[in-house]
Amino acid sequence: MMIANHVIPQQVSADFLREASDLIQQIDDEILTLGQNFSPQKAHTLMRLAHTLKGAAAIVGLDAINTTAQTLENAFKALCVPETSLTSVVEGLILDGYVCLKLLLSAQLTKASVDEDRVLDRMTPIVSQLQDNLGDRFGQNSYLPSSAQLGVDVTQSIFEDGVTEYLDELATALTVPEPQVLTALLKTQAEVFMGLAESLRLPGFGRIAQATLTALQQHPNQVVKIAQMALVDYRAGQADVLQGDRTQGGAPSKLLKDLGDSRPPQPISWFSTLWQWLNQPISLPGHPKTNASQPPSKTVGQTALMVERQPLNAVFQHCYHDLERLINQGKKPVLVEFKDSDVLIEQTIAPTLYKTLSYLVCHAFIHGIEPSPIRRRRNKSAVGKIQLAARQAGPCLVICVWDDGCGPSPEHVQQRIQPYIDTMQGASTVVHRAGKGTCFTLKIPA
Repeated sequence: MMIANHVIPQQVSADFLREASDLIQQIDDEILTLGQNFSPQKAHTLMRLAHTLKGAAAIVGLDAINTTAQTLENAFKALCVPETSLTSVVEGLILDGYVCLKLLLSAQLTKASVDEDRVLDRMTPIVSQLQDNLGDRFGQNSYLPSSAQLGVDVTQSIFEDGVTEYLDELATALTVPEPQVLTALLKTQAEVFMGLAESLRLPGFGRIAQATLTALQQHPNQVVKIAQMALVDYRAGQADVLQGDRTQGGAPSKLLKDLGDSRPPQPISWFSTLWQWLNQPISLPGHPKTNASQPPSKTVGQTALMVERQPLNAVFQHCYHDLERLINQGKKPVLVEFKDSDVLIEQTIAPTLYKTLSYLVCHAFIHGIEPSPIRRRRNKSAVGKIQLAARQAGPCLVICVWDDGCGPSPEHVQQRIQPYIDTMQGASTVVHRAGKGTCFTLKIPA
């Protein structure tokens, strides 16, 4: 999935700081007496506060605060279960996590510097120990305590307070609409609302959020219109819940659904080309491609040419399959781009070239492309990029494999692929710019 990089205006950051300051004060009032008068209701209050802080941090791109607040939210959510007791160990871990959160927030409030990576490293054993002590309830996103368990109407409370805050924030953003801010806000709120709808079993409210995301995906240039329609639908769903609805939570309007269902004309792009190739047989050696509709060749020369040569794009597709599995496992958003200008290669070198390119692109993903939070802190797009490009250069075929990550110096990679290069009687060079990216260039006799 593509994630657009955006700049958060100063006003939005100021709003966050005001909200964060108020939230941290409320958490202080509750958490410092957590062990003295612990109850599921108290845990629920702290869970809501941490959840609100997490969402606010996500909107302005403060990933370290978002991650730390998420840990505390998960811990408080686990403690909402009546049969779960608050041990001194768990209380100590929560307070340690809260110290980390306050370090990160204080840096934002005072404009001081803080090593976020170091703070997150400090959080790692805290998360592990909370998991050990709280078990499966820790991080169980689908669980929220029932009204009977808490002695309060959880759904009513969340929609009166938390949902109202989110929708008021959206309404404020629409007064002086900034498309980039609205897009970020809508995406963040939709993700929060879908999780909330699942937890509270309100599928209608979740469908509003999903319809909003779909409309944004199909029509990113109509974000203001989408935000206006989403706000109306969210408000209507909220009103239904506050009036006693506990089965649906509203529904997306026909206007919002129609906008999501209508697809704008799709320009021809590398991605559409990619999918066309994925749906075609790939003619690597041992797996000949056949085409029943193709007329038989009339000359020996033509037949030999068809047997011995194939599109380079077929090799690129094999590499993409390998990379796709890593992308799905690694949860790092990456844009993969092919540029081959209909280059043909000899069948005899296809297997060796595939091994070479597959190794390069997979290494680029694993060791080069950074996770999105780290990329943002380095003023990069949240989405990494890997590109394979090829062209004919006289008697040679030139292939470039480029990534915009900041992986280690690639000398050992070049050594690893050199036997393949030698087999193809080619040569390779590499250009590495620390923090900027790496480009491998292969030159193979055509």
